[in-house]
Amino acid sequence: MVERLQIVRVRGFVFFGSASRLLERIQERAETAPPRCLLMDLRQVTGVDASAVMSFVKVIHLAETNGFELVLAGASDPVRRQLERGGVVAAEGVVRFEPDLDRGLQRCEDLLLEEAHVGRSSGGGPGDALESLPPGLRTSLERVPLEEGALLIRQDEPPGDVFVLESGRLRVEMMTPEGTRMRLGTVMPGVVVGEIALYTGASRTADVVAEAPSVVLRLSRASIERMERSEPELAAALHRWLATTLSERLTDTQRAAMALFD
Repeated sequence: MVERLQIVRVRGFVFFGSASRLLERIQERAETAPPRCLLMDLRQVTGVDASAVMSFVKVIHLAETNGFELVLAGASDPVRRQLERGGVVAAEGVVRFEPDLDRGLQRCEDLLLEEAHVGRSSGGGPGDALESLPPGLRTSLERVPLEEGALLIRQDEPPGDVFVLESGRLRVEMMTPEGTRMRLGTVMPGVVVGEIALYTGASRTADVVAEAPSVVLRLSRASIERMERSEPELAAALHRWLATTLSERLTDTQRAAMALFD
């Protein structure tokens, strides 16, 4: 999913030279690996000149031609007014302004999730993602329904159970030391949550909340310990599956971090 999201961070006063380099970089990306969402982080932009605004207009043309959405996040009111006077205005499906990077990321994430849902609509549905569960594990899983807004995992709680989302949608968010609530991502059916704390023994690193009515499959810590004693082969298969999940998540996180600091 990360390949379909590209993030460009812009800083300082944007003038002809810096805007030209920025446009060249975006053109190269659009031609080699067109994204679904191009997120431009404008939080540290202090101003733009007329030639720079024209470069933004050309990025909009690239978005229209290559079928991606341009999300402009964190622009100050003066910068946004400068862009709008030059023709950089919100347009459904092409250009969108978001007040901060968090909501810009959320917008791109929504687009990617929508694309993923459409891509699998001809298959057997979201439950297909659960086919990777090790054979024999389902008998140890407890189905737990969640109402919208229900808290599944609380930040800073001790480690405990592992969950697999069967249906619905979960939101992962955390409270920063400064007291700011930050959205970290969305969990879709077939994804595991809670497995990191199982292995590290550390407290939960984030809240997990149901964004819609959902059903999770709960694998209790007691069930895992019992499995390790009485069904070591199944326990080994479980741990291999969780290790694969962790490695895939780490790869996605690394790619996202590289995009953020590009």
